Amino acid sequence: MYSRPNERSELVHNQAENGIHANHGPTNTCTTRSIDRSLLFLMLCVASASALLTTYASKSNAILADQGFIHAPPLGAKRRSQKHDDDKEDYSCKDDISYSSRTVKTAFEMPFAALFKDKKGVRKFEASSIVKVDDEYYSICDSSWAISKFTASSLTPFSDKNVMIGDPNREADEDSGYEAISYHNGSFYVIRESVEHVHDDSGDPSTSTYHAIIEELDINENGDDYDIVNQCRSEFEFEGDSKGFEGAFGFADAQNEFYIVGLCEGNHCSQKKRGRDRGHGRLVVMKKNVIGDSNGGCMWETVRIIDIPKSANFMDYSDISVRPDGKVAITSQEDSALWIGQIDGIKDGILRPELLGFIEDDEYDLYQFPLSDKCKKSYCNVEGITFINDDMVMAVSDKMKGKGKQPFHCFEKDQSVHVFALPS
Repeated sequence: MYSRPNERSELVHNQAENGIHANHGPTNTCTTRSIDRSLLFLMLCVASASALLTTYASKSNAILADQGFIHAPPLGAKRRSQKHDDDKEDYSCKDDISYSSRTVKTAFEMPFAALFKDKKGVRKFEASSIVKVDDEYYSICDSSWAISKFTASSLTPFSDKNVMIGDPNREADEDSGYEAISYHNGSFYVIRESVEHVHDDSGDPSTSTYHAIIEELDINENGDDYDIVNQCRSEFEFEGDSKGFEGAFGFADAQNEFYIVGLCEGNHCSQKKRGRDRGHGRLVVMKKNVIGDSNGGCMWETVRIIDIPKSANFMDYSDISVRPDGKVAITSQEDSALWIGQIDGIKDGILRPELLGFIEDDEYDLYQFPLSDKCKKSYCNVEGITFINDDMVMAVSDKMKGKGKQPFHCFEKDQSVHVFALPS
């Protein structure tokens, strides 16, 4: 109750002068301070709870990490991120009326991890090449010394027909560096991309040169292991160990002399800046020469170098497959693309090395691998290719690059076997 009749009107007048509507009630300093204290107390409680949660999560994650269950940063830790050009919104492919005519269609695919009942302890499959032998397919990984074997009909999870041949850890402290595989007359020829050769007993790196090593392997009768027949380096020299032979194919000539044709990963066969000079791919034709019978020395000597057509205008070259009729498939990992053309000098599976070369540039097809629903590259790591028949190819994909080097959507298709139908 107000003690005087005009006390209510005076209070309203004073509130109006201070910009306060009468219906909001009188300003009370004690009430404001009480609200401020409540808010401060609530903020302190939230901060304290957040700190406790972060500490608990960090301890929990540390325990799980010790047990090998997780490798992610602890909850509350800052995560490193990296922007990619591929992260930008782009739906241009949805308006591309030629998309279906220049894109291969995924027919079937499966991760390597699901193929084998016995993975021999292998947890990563950095697939790098594949070759077809009769109705069977043989694939290699640059992280493993084993050869994966399967058939198109056995691409089912954990099939007994899918096996890993050889010891994945043949050299315990070293990755294989296997990047290419070909087959001839019962033997597999597997290429280690580029290996350092030190020519001074002191180990002085300034005396080093880099050459591919070609291993000749014979699978034993049980089909579970292989024997190393020989290991010979290439005469062809590379600039370092990061860009060497990335693919290969092999044929014998009319005298049954076997030749291997290596595909350089970098343009100009270079790992330096010029290696990214698009449209300058190279093939290196090689023939084995036994240097000395007493010590088993051998070398794959360079016969000639062949330019890949500029229509395969790629940033890199990841594999090559050639059929007995000279039909060629070349892939690019970085461009997520497939070039199909024709090469002269191969007829009915017989090689004429002096005539080996590509037919005119206008006789080719250039395809892309399927994009995501946001028009992003999905097949970011295609490293192996081989023909199934006239209308289909089989490919294998490497492990996606970590530490932010590739966008996250590259993860879905990595370390897998893919079957693609070519556009009609």
